[in-house]
Amino acid sequence: MIILLILAATPLTTQLPTINTSATLAFEQPVEESDATATETIDIDNSVLAWGTPDTWRWGIVGGYGKDVKDSDNSLTTIGLEFEYFAEDDLSIDLGFLFMDVDQVGGGANGFNFTLQLRWHAVKRDDFSFFLEGGAGMLRTSENVPIGGSKFNFTPQAGFGCSFAMNNDARWLIGLRWHHISNANTYDTNPGRDSWQLWTGISFPF
Repeated sequence: MIILLILAATPLTTQLPTINTSATLAFEQPVEESDATATETIDIDNSVLAWGTPDTWRWGIVGGYGKDVKDSDNSLTTIGLEFEYFAEDDLSIDLGFLFMDVDQVGGGANGFNFTLQLRWHAVKRDDFSFFLEGGAGMLRTSENVPIGGSKFNFTPQAGFGCSFAMNNDARWLIGLRWHHISNANTYDTNPGRDSWQLWTGISFPF
């Protein structure tokens, strides 16, 4: 009789591990879902902060057309590459390597213009920004610019504009700037030249 009671109690003891195992599995599933949610949140945040954050680079194709303030028969056209480095939030340092064609009374000229300027996106959204910019550069031309001036000049400039988000992280920029050409009295004559320049470009991330 005692032996029968021992045998009857044995199946109840072996069922206990099964109950513990199912309970353990029940608590593992919510942890996996929480990890997946956290990963998705991090990915979304990184995509939002990709543009205009420090230590990011962009490059672009830019071009512009300007009219002489004093003589409307004089104009200039530029086209080239621009490299943009965001040193701070919404503040970039821009390097321009531009070919310039100068149309002026007395004989045209062409040359190379290197520019260095700051661009501050004072109002910035993911799909739009309004910026202020200013800087200077150096210009070397095939003929004197202006006529009676010199072949080497400095090119201070300042202006404002807007940028718009496009597909594949590209941005379209358009702006208006005051563009000055003079040799800063490093030659015997320094007639100088001022233009209002309308420019545009498309930039891409590195």
